Amino acid sequence: MDLHIHSTKSDGELTPKEIVDEATKAGLHMISITDHDQIEGYHLAKPYAEQAGISLIPGIELNTDGIDGELHILGYHFDPHHEELIKHITWRTEDRRQWADKIVTQLQTMDYDIDFASCINRAKGGIIVRTHIADELVSQGYFTNSIDAYTTLLQKGAPAFIERSSFTAKDAISLIHKAGGEAYLAHPGIYPFELSIERIAGYGLDGIEVYHSKHSDEQISYWKNQAREFGLKISGGSDHHGPNSRNPYPIGSVRIGAECIKQWSKEVSLS
Repeated sequence: MDLHIHSTKSDGELTPKEIVDEATKAGLHMISITDHDQIEGYHLAKPYAEQAGISLIPGIELNTDGIDGELHILGYHFDPHHEELIKHITWRTEDRRQWADKIVTQLQTMDYDIDFASCINRAKGGIIVRTHIADELVSQGYFTNSIDAYTTLLQKGAPAFIERSSFTAKDAISLIHKAGGEAYLAHPGIYPFELSIERIAGYGLDGIEVYHSKHSDEQISYWKNQAREFGLKISGGSDHHGPNSRNPYPIGSVRIGAECIKQWSKEVSLS
């Protein structure tokens, strides 16, 4: 089981079909493609998953900001044709484009000679993220790797970071629920700030991504206990972006606890 995978439709390196192929090789029976603010990868992977006998759960990773900080909210089990969700994806795609354009303009004022068109060309799925800009900075010789470019210039608080349009964790949870899905807090152990799980749970959060490629054993134990304390479900995944990415962990590489597998197996059998 791997419920956190990115495809070329956002900032992943593998196509939806290649993801299914890798999941098959890994012996997985349940996966979710959770692209940033996009669900096209799910639709493209569905026939291949059906042919391979893999349960493909509709998934998305909504990027948010606001009072709770820059959080990622995972959505599962929603209606992939829900009108309001589709409207949000359309809006966010254009919003990301405008946001990225402003970041590139800011970089140009800082004497980084890159152009917006080249950054857009890296976003093969149409969803541009800061990683694409970081990759362009590397290609122009300003950095040796995209991680350095991202942390030096593009992460929140860095010199080239630009605030994006408001869309909060509360907004994301509400949208996922309207589409008939469940909302999970992604990788809570890796945020560079303290978060209030009590407040986020108060928005109607359904679960926490306890098992993640960057979570230590101590973090897994802590967030499992937090989920238990607040009556939340749990999930897990590799957060695979591709072998040459910031998240190169292979599909199916995260060991997920039996209680989590049991929970999700039951949900899929009832759907």
